Amino acid sequence: MNEPEDPVQRAVARYLEHAELGGPEPELGELSPDDRRKVDEILEMLELTAGIAMRSAVPEEQAAGRQTRSARQLAETATSDSQRALLLELDAWLPAGTPVDVDGAPSGFALPGLPVTGSWTVGTPGGRVRVWLAGVATASELESDVGHLESLDRVFRAFPETAAICLTCLDRTALLLEPQDCAPVIEVPAGVVTPRRYRRPIQPVGEALASFLRELVPAWEALPRFEPNSAEAVDVAAIAELAAAASVELQRSAGARARYPKKEVLTGLGPGESGALTEMAISLYRGTRSPEEVAEQLRRLAGAP
Repeated sequence: MNEPEDPVQRAVARYLEHAELGGPEPELGELSPDDRRKVDEILEMLELTAGIAMRSAVPEEQAAGRQTRSARQLAETATSDSQRALLLELDAWLPAGTPVDVDGAPSGFALPGLPVTGSWTVGTPGGRVRVWLAGVATASELESDVGHLESLDRVFRAFPETAAICLTCLDRTALLLEPQDCAPVIEVPAGVVTPRRYRRPIQPVGEALASFLRELVPAWEALPRFEPNSAEAVDVAAIAELAAAASVELQRSAGARARYPKKEVLTGLGPGESGALTEMAISLYRGTRSPEEVAEQLRRLAGAP
């Protein structure tokens, strides 16, 4: 494979080869300071959420040097009881080690009728989930107004790495929204345009977020370990004998209900025919006879011309 000529692209390609294929660790000392800065920025984005860049809604000067935090750590510095209660609920429901950070996105958008009093992002390998605390008593009040969805559509467009926005109210009930909820979409198979709407039910915020994360990043069971030569031997002869005997018995049962002369032929089947079928199956498995030869032998046994 030809490496890119651009030194930044070449360094990133070597890093990916090292990270994914076990290649040698790239040497970055040969880069100029400006190229090294560009490479560091790209690698930092690749490392976030397993290769899915999480665009920051916080000014760069504020984000510099910031460490990943948890919901419980953020709860310790919450400015209100409602924020603290929400963060503690997230901490109870989210998997251990899930990164949570302050989200500055609401401050950059006009959100008529949607007062956001606190906002955080939950980082996942499937993208960011934005958890916004609205100064509204209950989620049923939000659900009655689809006008909010047009405002949230602009947020999804500005931050395409956003997987969902979880609107949470003061009673910690929530409405979880995905991009397709906030914009008119064409649904299949009907091919009709569906307007903006709330598709998911109102749920407690922890339950809503946890269930969505299970859909977004399903937990796959680990493959069992396969040891060499651990497979049990297959007794082809025994399997063929059982199958042949079952086939003969099936025909004998049919013969009991048939009329002459078919009745006499079928009820007369027995161990001889079963043995012949067994031998044919074994020879077919071992390759000593072709399928065509076996088919011809069956026709002769059946008395076909």
